Amino acid sequence: MRYISPLIFCLCLLLAGCGGKQRAANEAMATAKRSKVINAHEAARIDFKTLKARLGTSYDNGSSKRSFTVQLRMEKGKQIWMSAGLFGITAAKVYITPDRVQFYEKLNKRSFDGDFSLISEFLGEEITFDQLEDLLLGQAVESLQGKEFMIADNQYQFKTEDVVTKIFKLRPSDFKVAEQTVTQPKEGDFLTVRYPEYQIVQDRILPSEVMISAIKGKRNNKVEMEFKGVSFDEELSFPFEMPSGYRQFEL
Repeated sequence: MRYISPLIFCLCLLLAGCGGKQRAANEAMATAKRSKVINAHEAARIDFKTLKARLGTSYDNGSSKRSFTVQLRMEKGKQIWMSAGLFGITAAKVYITPDRVQFYEKLNKRSFDGDFSLISEFLGEEITFDQLEDLLLGQAVESLQGKEFMIADNQYQFKTEDVVTKIFKLRPSDFKVAEQTVTQPKEGDFLTVRYPEYQIVQDRILPSEVMISAIKGKRNNKVEMEFKGVSFDEELSFPFEMPSGYRQFEL
């Protein structure tokens, strides 16, 4: 099995003070209509120009565990910037735009400059820039239209089942995603993203915790992220310069 740096894995997945944490408290309505639930989920999508946050991040691949802090900056629809630190020193940086993924890791002096195939390989599922934004912010990574609709475990659930099974579970309190999963059992691929906690920041509802479990064959990676110090619509810079002399990270 090829060794995958925890910093590279976590950073490829990622991205005024925080309000209180929110748990789903309302009951899912048995008479809820599919179209109204879908519309409510889309209405729950947060609007912003820029977002800044500090991510407390932990990584577990079954044989080792790491914890570190990631500084996250986003300009909606345009760019995602991340800087990971260990012991107060910048250890890695990532810069993502809709058609490009760039990063470098100082410890192993490795870098990558390419498309989204790298992130898709780690997740075991094709993903775009917009889907990565949605994954980080508690939105379904694809349209809920045309999916089987049901109510189970006090959640609104949407499901498609074929070679690939996809399930999206929404909280009845605010119609944000509680969990989204993509599985290909025959291939041994399982991706689960859970959102145990949400928070309200400047009248916007966004995750305070994101838990990702990605299984691809014998590889099992788990990442937990806690969003802290979130603020919106500040003027942000996105400094990134690819260093020279690093060896290219290859899939």
